[in-house]
Amino acid sequence: MKTTLILLFTIFCFVNSYSQDLIPADKNTLDSLKEASKGKVILFNYWATWCKPCVEEFPDLLKLNDEYKDKDFRIVFVSLDFGKNFPKQTKEFLKKMNVDFTTYYNNFSSDEDLINYMDKEWEGSIPGTFIFDKEGSLKKSYIGKTKYEDFKRSVDKYLN
Repeated sequence: MKTTLILLFTIFCFVNSYSQDLIPADKNTLDSLKEASKGKVILFNYWATWCKPCVEEFPDLLKLNDEYKDKDFRIVFVSLDFGKNFPKQTKEFLKKMNVDFTTYYNNFSSDEDLINYMDKEWEGSIPGTFIFDKEGSLKKSYIGKTKYEDFKRSVDKYLN
C-alpha cells in the first residue's frame, strides 16, 4: 500500500510539473510584468499553435530562455490562440514543448489595443517578438519567423 501511494504521488508530481498555467494578459498584466522585470531584458513573443512560423520558431526561443536563465533576462510567451480548441490545444502544445513556466494569452479588448500597446508600427502579424531593455524601453521588434542568432545578438546587445 505504501509503495502504491508513493508511486501515485510521484506520477502526480511528474504530470503536474508540466501542467500549464495560462494567464490572461491585458495592459495591466503586461505593465506588471514589465515593472517586475525592471533591470532585466524582457522578450515578449506573440504566437499561436495554428501559426506554422510560430511553431517552427518556438524551440529557438526555448533554447534562448535556457541559455540565459541565469542572466538578467526573461521571456514572456503570449498565445493568440482562440476558438473552440482554446485552451486545450495551447496547453497540449506547451506540454509537448516541455514549457514549465507560466504562459499568457491575449486578453486585450481588441487587436488594435494590443498592437498599440506593444508597438504602434506592428501590423499584427505573427510571430511578433518585442525586446525591451533593462529600463523597460522597446528596443527591437521582430515580425515573422526569426533566427536564433538574431534573437541572441539582440539579447546580448541589451544585456551589456
